[in-house]
Amino acid sequence: MSRFTETEIALIERLRALKAMPDMSINVFEVGDPLTSAGFSQDEILEVLYALEQDKIIALLPGNRLTMLKELPND
Repeated sequence: MSRFTETEIALIERLRALKAMPDMSINVFEVGDPLTSAGFSQDEILEVLYALEQDKIIALLPGNRLTMLKELPND
């Protein structure tokens, strides 16, 4: 499994733990801090966030926030 895939799985699990739903705004630190504590780098986390934004699942907002645009992908 690639490091990107590991990071993506961990990030999506974290968003699920936060009960992320469409139109919900989330502080990026609520996602990133636990992942960095689990050994993921900020660059790895950002790479996945940018991919999710490109897929129009999330939108990154000013003030270190993200908003969910649609439901999280299934496993």
